[in-house]
Amino acid sequence: MKSKRFVMIMYSLGYLGISIFTQTTVKWYQYFYTPPKVNSSNLRTLIPVGVIGFSMIIARIFDGVSDPLVAYYSDKCKSKRGRRIPFILYGAVPLSLSFIALWFPPVLGESIANFIYLTVVLSLFFIFFTIVTAPYLALISEISSNNSERITLTTMQGITQIIGVMIAEVGSGIIINMYNFKVMGIVLGIIALLSVILTPIFVKENIKDMQEVPDIGMIESVRQTITNKNFAYYLISYITVWFGINTLTITMPYITEVLLKTKAENSGFMIAGAFVLAAVFMPFLPKIVLKYGKKKVMILSSIFLSIIMFLTSFFGSLFSYNVSFVIVVLSGIPLSVIFVVPNAMIADIAQVDAENTGKRREGMFFGAQGLIIKIVIGLSSFITPFLFKTFGYSIDRPLGIRLCGIVAAIFILLGLVFLRMYSIDEAKIENSIGIANR
Repeated sequence: MKSKRFVMIMYSLGYLGISIFTQTTVKWYQYFYTPPKVNSSNLRTLIPVGVIGFSMIIARIFDGVSDPLVAYYSDKCKSKRGRRIPFILYGAVPLSLSFIALWFPPVLGESIANFIYLTVVLSLFFIFFTIVTAPYLALISEISSNNSERITLTTMQGITQIIGVMIAEVGSGIIINMYNFKVMGIVLGIIALLSVILTPIFVKENIKDMQEVPDIGMIESVRQTITNKNFAYYLISYITVWFGINTLTITMPYITEVLLKTKAENSGFMIAGAFVLAAVFMPFLPKIVLKYGKKKVMILSSIFLSIIMFLTSFFGSLFSYNVSFVIVVLSGIPLSVIFVVPNAMIADIAQVDAENTGKRREGMFFGAQGLIIKIVIGLSSFITPFLFKTFGYSIDRPLGIRLCGIVAAIFILLGLVFLRMYSIDEAKIENSIGIANR
């Protein structure tokens, strides 16, 4: 019989692949299809900069529709393998294939065919990403049996997520430099697939949860989820943080090449430095969170992140490359919190809801979070090229790039207004988890 610790490790390793898929896609898709006129990879413009944002918006719409559907049917699934595992098992291969397809455009030049192709492939990628990720995250409540175990599990997830981000940031740049984007897509797509498939191989769901399958319809389940006040307060704050992170991820290749006048691939080393610091800081998080509480730790980390986002607007003017490098690295501290605490907070919210209703709907809570976040990330993916087109993203007109950091910082600070109203009593969570897992 496999030990609990071993199962937690195998489960956490799945997040490495999930992280590779998302970070690589968000980091490079816009740069690949709409590169600067002068770029170190000799890329051609495949889609006009004023149009590419619509590809992400359309893809996120399809993605958004899939979130509540996957969440609902995951909560109600009665497969012999459990409620979550079948989705992860059967969605992993199509997810990997759609990721690889992103880097094989049909036309090697600016064309409407490339726009249509990117829109379709991005849509498929995000649909399969939801099919895999929402059920995967819903397993947190089942695998963790007490509050300390829960924060330990999400910390382990955070560490594997950091490794995945570093592979995406540094590894992708190295492969692109040595070969090209196509080879990068194939190599990272296979690595991510092998990581994700570990969860359905080694994690066995508790079949007793089938007795707690919700008997309400999808619309009612969605309504109960979004009207949960603590969930709403948490989510509004969380999505503003991810708006900022996604904006920074998209703009980093432009920041390094245009503002700092170095290779775009070097942005990967800057962000990798941040995640090295995050990995060093992360083992201390369980004790910090258990002592001060998830809410307070999230508030402080959000303030820290907003300051860093604001400072990126002055890279290449007030701050040299070396100083900019240090500032980006320091973002590893708030990022370590953001990678660990939110999933534990969602598990807490779902657990309290299960105690109050007698039905476990973890899938819907994670699915609703995924839906809203993806819409917001799509919005940031639209706003970024809009700022570029309106204010410029070249050496002669860099204002569009500089404004991205300021906009991201403002969004994060606005989210803190709602996080302050989050009111789950964490002292009672331990008891709630115990009741729900009996």
